[in-house]
Amino acid sequence: MANIISSLLVAQPKGMWETIITFFESGIGNFAISIILLTLIIKLIMSPIDFFNRRTSRNMSKMQAKIQPQMDAINKKYANDPNLKNQKLSELYKREKINPMGSCWVMILNLGLTLAIFITLLNGMNAMASYKIQDQYEKLMVAYVQDYAGEELVLDEDGASVYDICAPFVIEMNSLEEGEEKTAILNTANANVIEVYEQTKESFLWIDNIWMADSPFKDSVPSYSEYASVARLSNEEKNNEEFKNVYDHIMNPLRESEGRTNGYFILLIICAGVTFLNQWLVLRKNKQNGAKKVGYGTAIFMTAFMAFFTLFYTTMFSLYMITGQIVGLIMTPVYDAINDAIDKHQEKKNEPKDRLKRI
Repeated sequence: MANIISSLLVAQPKGMWETIITFFESGIGNFAISIILLTLIIKLIMSPIDFFNRRTSRNMSKMQAKIQPQMDAINKKYANDPNLKNQKLSELYKREKINPMGSCWVMILNLGLTLAIFITLLNGMNAMASYKIQDQYEKLMVAYVQDYAGEELVLDEDGASVYDICAPFVIEMNSLEEGEEKTAILNTANANVIEVYEQTKESFLWIDNIWMADSPFKDSVPSYSEYASVARLSNEEKNNEEFKNVYDHIMNPLRESEGRTNGYFILLIICAGVTFLNQWLVLRKNKQNGAKKVGYGTAIFMTAFMAFFTLFYTTMFSLYMITGQIVGLIMTPVYDAINDAIDKHQEKKNEPKDRLKRI
């Protein structure tokens, strides 16, 4: 049987992140722990750049605080002459040996790498979720028809997908005349599906399906519309009634017997809380280092940004974001302690020079 679903034959994604995560999973045996481990390695590799970014930002804040009174005086004196004001500010920066752009390249590098990892890993996780949910569905299709089809079930036909081979049997089974024979056939099919589902599902802690979001509004066994979205089906495929009917015949009984709410927004709460706390600690430290204005707009934006992805994307990607934020939360006081030690060392080193200046 040839139709538009012939392209459903699932191929495992070969992207960099998908390959790395699959490699870790082959040794660990759990995708959720694999993404946590990968995140720890990424944060470890990025830590020197992150530290240098915080160090330069800290130094700039201190220098800005030192010359703030002079800047205020210039801004007040030349308020009606912007060009002259900028010239005087530039002279002040030059005299004090301050380069406002000096820390920008570190920040841009850190931000650029972080965004690149975030976007490419998000795409990789979406590709992996699409593959895993389609791969499981194909296995469930085979389990559903295997006893009924018997020797007629041949999965290696040239040019035929698993759907092409199994769908006719699914339709035939559900078109049988009502009676004990049909009931027995469907009961056997559903029992086989449950058995294979238990063998193939990917769970973590309270979350039954890591390829769905941690949400009370998501069922661990996806509905057809949810499946179509995660599997990235085309509009033509989404609207194919036969494909939908075959999916419902196989998955609706499974959802009724094994499905449950896939979460309780726990990851969302953790992610939002840790992200805001992380941002708050950085802002508080900047204020202590002399930053004149400390706004919480960035903290609120970042919290909402991370919560959005936790709410609408897979548990796997949520675990990546949460692990990264927790590592950042742990490393912030470590970075601060190292910076404080460096500052104290420099102060002691400069004490003789300061004495000579006073003499």
